[in-house]
Amino acid sequence: MDTYDTILKRRSIRSFSDKPVKMKNLRRMVNAARLAPSAGNMQILEFIIVTSKRLRGGVFKCLRWAGYLAPRLNPRAGHEPKAYIIILTNSSKPASSDNKVLTPDLRDIGAAAENIMLTAQANNIVSCWLGAIDKEGLSRLFSLPGHITIDSVIALGYPNASSKAVRFKGSVKYFLDKNNTLNVPKRSLNHITHINGFS
Repeated sequence: MDTYDTILKRRSIRSFSDKPVKMKNLRRMVNAARLAPSAGNMQILEFIIVTSKRLRGGVFKCLRWAGYLAPRLNPRAGHEPKAYIIILTNSSKPASSDNKVLTPDLRDIGAAAENIMLTAQANNIVSCWLGAIDKEGLSRLFSLPGHITIDSVIALGYPNASSKAVRFKGSVKYFLDKNNTLNVPKRSLNHITHINGFS
């Protein structure tokens, strides 16, 4: 599968099979995130890979799923993610000799997260990027020091559900169809593209 096909195939999935995600694949995802663009090359992102069943349960309790269809689309018992990658920012990393204060750059986070999800998808591992999370609860779960801030969590596993992009018809709200497939409205290419100016 080439990169473009991987991008077209990637959808947020919220129901997972029992198949575990290999550590080798998770490390590849983090390596892809490590090599993402970084503003000023500050490289202040770090990552926690979570595979332990006990810790996965703790992480799961800190997550909020599928706002438009909660709780219906929340992962059911036995279909929770089999791994997580937690995206962190580390404000204490020395950047250069000028002691510049490091602050998170949303572009860094977005690029790293997308690299994780595309690397997962290229290996038929599905993902869901979650920003509606209990950051204080997660910080306590992992005993994080004050200079480490949690940004978001990417849930990972093999799919137990399907999702497809559909034509935008006036609402961005995703919905389940009669086959229980998640339909995600996307604006058309023609409606968002401007050539040589804004028209």
